[in-house]
Amino acid sequence: MFFNFTKLMLANTMMIGVIMTICSNNWISMWMGLEMSLLSFMPLMQTDNQISSESMIKYFIIQSIASTLFLFSISIMMIGVNMMILNLISISMLIKLGAAPFHNWILMIIESMSLFSIFTLLTVLKLPPIFIMYQINSSTIIIPIMLGMLLSSLLCLNQSSIRKTLGYSSIYNMSLILSTVNFINISYSYMFIYSTILMFSMVLINKLKVNFINQMIINDFSMFMKISLWINMLSLSGFPLLLGFFNKIMIIQIMILNNQIILVSILMVSSMFVTMFYLRLAFNCILTLSSFKKWTNVETKTVFYPLLVNLFSMPFFSLISSIY
Repeated sequence: MFFNFTKLMLANTMMIGVIMTICSNNWISMWMGLEMSLLSFMPLMQTDNQISSESMIKYFIIQSIASTLFLFSISIMMIGVNMMILNLISISMLIKLGAAPFHNWILMIIESMSLFSIFTLLTVLKLPPIFIMYQINSSTIIIPIMLGMLLSSLLCLNQSSIRKTLGYSSIYNMSLILSTVNFINISYSYMFIYSTILMFSMVLINKLKVNFINQMIINDFSMFMKISLWINMLSLSGFPLLLGFFNKIMIIQIMILNNQIILVSILMVSSMFVTMFYLRLAFNCILTLSSFKKWTNVETKTVFYPLLVNLFSMPFFSLISSIY
């Protein structure tokens, strides 16, 4: 009982830190909010696994380096603002976001974390750095955006761990979010849809209790649960007519309006690799010969709602976008 109350208090403190950063109008308050959310999230990473303690230390060291660089940058800003200071702030936020080329730390710690901690790390804790990137409006993030789209789409092709697959998906989607960071409403709308799809995917992964993709082939899961999981994963990749495709359409529209033709081309090529990866996995898990139960005792609502949202939300969001 005490442990649950402690986790609740830490989660509340973490959310206060996130809100404090987003609502602040000075750099010191933003830094304090980042530190509050960091220190509150670290105990939530702790599990019974001994490796989680090592991951927690790695996470603390990486975030401390980024926070120190950010504090150093805003201290120099007292003298005067120039492009070098804005670049330093951009680098510190890219480290905190786990965006390319500073993405390796996410892949190192994500394996030993619980699904709740992974979801929090990949969604909630990325909101404050996105807001700070919007404030500085730096043009030096074009290269990290390109690297993120290309590296994540290529490196995930040979991946068998579901958690690392989610990590590469986060790096890829973070590159797309950064490409629209000057339009903060679009960025947060993208983040909301991405968080929804990721939450549904993690509910299914937790229900199936799988850690590696090969388990989807070997184990005797029902065909309906397999299809539900892979429709969610395809939605994360922006497969047409699914909920994630609406995000990709928004990004392409913003890039075309800003005459970012090179980014659009890289997005198209990287999307092809990501979609090919998920389609290959779906083919191996669903269409290959494997024994599966014709009946299952798993609660149907758990796997039916994510499937329903992904299939029928796309027309709804398209209607909203056409109105506004």
